[in-house]
Amino acid sequence: MRYNSPTFQLALVATTLLLTTTVRRLLDNYLLQQAPSDVNLAYERHLPTSIVACISGFVGIILVNLIGFRYIFMFYSLTNIVYASSVVVSYQYRSSVFQGVALLINVVGYDIGRVATLVVVLAYPGERWKARALGVFLILEYLSATMGDVIALQNHDPKEKRFPGAVAYLATACLAPFVAMAIAPSHRVVREDGVYLLTLPTDIKHEIKESAKLFTNKYMLLLIPYMFSYPFLFGAGSFDLGNPFSFITYDVGKILVILMGQMLDVQWAGRRTRGTCALAVVVAVYLLAFALTTETREYKYDFSGLDAGWPREKSIEYIRTQVLKQQYSVLLGVSFLSGMVSGMIELFGYWVMGTLTNDLNSSARFVGTYHGFMALGGLAGFQLSENVHDGLYPSRIPYYLAAALTLASLLLSYFVVRRISETNDWTLGMIAIDHQSYGSQSSDNASELVAAAADVKYRHFRSQEQEP
Repeated sequence: MRYNSPTFQLALVATTLLLTTTVRRLLDNYLLQQAPSDVNLAYERHLPTSIVACISGFVGIILVNLIGFRYIFMFYSLTNIVYASSVVVSYQYRSSVFQGVALLINVVGYDIGRVATLVVVLAYPGERWKARALGVFLILEYLSATMGDVIALQNHDPKEKRFPGAVAYLATACLAPFVAMAIAPSHRVVREDGVYLLTLPTDIKHEIKESAKLFTNKYMLLLIPYMFSYPFLFGAGSFDLGNPFSFITYDVGKILVILMGQMLDVQWAGRRTRGTCALAVVVAVYLLAFALTTETREYKYDFSGLDAGWPREKSIEYIRTQVLKQQYSVLLGVSFLSGMVSGMIELFGYWVMGTLTNDLNSSARFVGTYHGFMALGGLAGFQLSENVHDGLYPSRIPYYLAAALTLASLLLSYFVVRRISETNDWTLGMIAIDHQSYGSQSSDNASELVAAAADVKYRHFRSQEQEP
């Protein structure tokens, strides 16, 4: 396997994530003795980290295109070391200030690193492996979170026994920057047929201009509700049952995202047909999850033991206990289907974006925008859930509003799926125009860029001619 091959570079990225995100999700709850919580850091319920995640997604666009993958993964690795250090320090000192600051720093690194990861996974694999590669990288996070929740539930060791684990976590985190340093610049990555990946030079002004232009792209405008709506529904429809097993079943549901990857990659039909069928599956699973969730929300629970004189906290705890007691198996089914829909929507959205463009710069803009709107949707949903109440219960209005928006956004995305062709568009005129905006480049560089794109287009036409 060549060092500058896409496969080897994807392996380096995966190793970096194993030493950072995966290890953290495995040990975090156990080391801090926290109950399992939502695994998707892109739209969690805490206001400060949600705001940071939203901003980081958009900042990731510029950073991916300006400084490249190697330095972003090095930065993420360093923020993970800072966070691991704060966990070790928390065993010696009671103050949580350092840990709080370290958490925010790590959220910045995580979200920018996630944008870079998804851009790499969209750009590097061959067409027949793109969705499955996305699924594998998403499962790295989902599965580690599930195992981490199980570890936290099964082990309640005293601080003295957990401290060596915290030190081992820090030592493992310190290995990640060295792996990240080995990641090659994208312009040096060469496919097996000798074609280089196309990366256009850029600067801050150009990135801001091109990112702003996304909002005049009709396909992006159709996808923005898709990006925003499900995290909005997840937040608006959330009601903390205080049951850790609901998070585990949610995680297990997300792991099944690999089935969606298989459906999108296996060449049983053209890309547009596969995309349309996958969208139909997403809608069907979403409607099933919505029906089951609605049934649990409208179920006539027996709260006859509720005392009007109880404090609010005690009343809410009583309600949670009764809801779990009377609808336990159904609620676990809701968690499973919700996780399945969440994973499918995320993977399908990234796959669709991967069909719209082949160059890394544009992919970063699509992915960063998607990530930013996901965080924004979760932020809005959780704030409505926590601040709009009907007595002791979360109001039904935000939930049904978000559910309707999600269904509408899935239907709107069909018009983007209809745009999918059998190969991504390559516009040589765009390359020439981009080159003219950079007067410092030599004509030789422009010729190389056009030649690279022309070579890819030529190879595509030749392959089309050879197909029966």
